[in-house]
Amino acid sequence: MKKINKIFSFIFFNLVIFLIFITIFSGISWAAVRIEPARIILNALDKKHSTGLIEVINTGEEEIELKALLNDWALDENDGLIFYEAGETDYSLDGLIKFNPREFKIPPGKKQIVRFTISNPETAETIRERRGVVFFEQETGLIDAATGSNVKSQVGSVIYYIPESVKYDFKFNGLRVYKTSDSIPQGITIRVKNDGEAHLRYYPSYKIINSENKVVMEKSFSELIILPGYERQFAFYLEDRLKKGDYTFILSFRLYNTSYEPEYQIPITIE
Repeated sequence: MKKINKIFSFIFFNLVIFLIFITIFSGISWAAVRIEPARIILNALDKKHSTGLIEVINTGEEEIELKALLNDWALDENDGLIFYEAGETDYSLDGLIKFNPREFKIPPGKKQIVRFTISNPETAETIRERRGVVFFEQETGLIDAATGSNVKSQVGSVIYYIPESVKYDFKFNGLRVYKTSDSIPQGITIRVKNDGEAHLRYYPSYKIINSENKVVMEKSFSELIILPGYERQFAFYLEDRLKKGDYTFILSFRLYNTSYEPEYQIPITIE
């Protein structure tokens, strides 16, 4: 696949990486542009078309001119963002999404509502989630001294399009307890896999029960994401150090967009 970082200059690529990282995993505010929301999840239900909107706000003191662009994206082994040209992946929104308006100007202190429509890919052999990043691109007026090319800035919003009958398949692939020095709690690593056709947002939690059937420790975690076909692991230290003995580690997952809430009871021994 032809990655977007091979198309643009080094400076532009790093600028895009910085902006999109902020946009996807938090809110976004760069220079004079702010976009809301940073993430859109559309459940298609039984519709031929799904619609949504993005607010693009000019918080600066000068008029800005922007253009809406679409790119594909994925995550690398370290969950770092990778960008592709639209249509390069099998989960692309390319050819399915339309923007109105696509190019526009915003006076200072004003906002532009950008509406979009996504058509249901009826001819797809496999029912799968489609996703992309909608960039709003602006000419900065700067020149890259190394290449002589124009430097552009982009801020983006992520869109997930989820068909009604898409397959979800979350799998727990194992837990490991790590020995540590006596001064710190034990470490835990949990492995999970997404064998479905849509991304999963999951919220892990655990309880630890001792041999007397008493809860000695419990904790809930914030949202984590795993894309289709990905296997991931996350690690953490226990809240307190467990004494020697036998325990039951009760691991639960609350999943967004599905009622499936798996729970696993794993016997562990601390020596």
